[in-house]
Amino acid sequence: MFRPFYFGFKVNKPYIIKGMESLGLPPRIQSILTIMLNNPSARSHMIMIGPPGSGKTTSVKYFVEALHEKKAGNTIFGRALFLNSSDERGLEAVRSRVYPFVRSSFQAFFPTNTKPKVIVFDEAETLTDQAQIALRPLLDESPDKVIVIFLCNSISRIHSSILHKFIIIPFEAANTTDFNNRMKLIINNANSEISGVDILFRRGDIRFFILNPKRFKDCAKIWTDIFTLHESLMHSYFKDLLQKWTFSDVAMFCIFCVNYTNCLTYEAVIKMLEISDTDFIKNISIHHRSKLLSSWICRFLKQKLETRIRST
Repeated sequence: MFRPFYFGFKVNKPYIIKGMESLGLPPRIQSILTIMLNNPSARSHMIMIGPPGSGKTTSVKYFVEALHEKKAGNTIFGRALFLNSSDERGLEAVRSRVYPFVRSSFQAFFPTNTKPKVIVFDEAETLTDQAQIALRPLLDESPDKVIVIFLCNSISRIHSSILHKFIIIPFEAANTTDFNNRMKLIINNANSEISGVDILFRRGDIRFFILNPKRFKDCAKIWTDIFTLHESLMHSYFKDLLQKWTFSDVAMFCIFCVNYTNCLTYEAVIKMLEISDTDFIKNISIHHRSKLLSSWICRFLKQKLETRIRST
């Protein structure tokens, strides 16, 4: 059973972590981190779980900097360790990096900083079972000394023997309205507007749009083109599209379109798997790739929709 977060602390004038208000995160997330920041007895090891781009990494960065009161010119050196578990996911990484960091002491340099050290594992679900179990003695430590934070997309691969040591903080992909409001706060542009189709296809990955500011309406345009172009034009259209998008991205968008219109069938999925085989695709020309995709979209989307319309 997951440990619930305890909300028994009264915060009359909650201190919202500096910078967090510009992230546009739900008030629930800001409140949880604010309570843990202001009340040492509320601190605990954490698992932040949610889809890519939902704000996990950015939130934990602001939390660590606020915890150690990082200001311009200051440093949190020796107080926080950030590890990408997909690169350092084995037992040796825990032994050679994590425990030496915990044992190290920089009190001579920072005598007034008695806040707990923080260890952040990004993509924590990729940690091996042995590495996770090796963290168990550390998780038994008081959060006054060290806080372990896992960032992951799913807790299904977090070892059951340590899961109860954490509180679970879920992050959700925002709906279209909240997503656009959040983007406007982050990029400081009231005129920015991302299409709902793009948000859905990118599964609310705000990081993608921050890194690709010119692609706010890519999917919306392709969606319109696919539904309005005549079948005879689809081959040349997909050929042009494959100059900008990878084959796998186009294939996934085709699946997205068919699924969203309730036309997706078992036969359609099997056929897409056949034509998307990596070894097969890399050995054929872009002409044949576009032919395969255009034929698939015409057969499993446009023709099915036309049949549906005629029958109504």
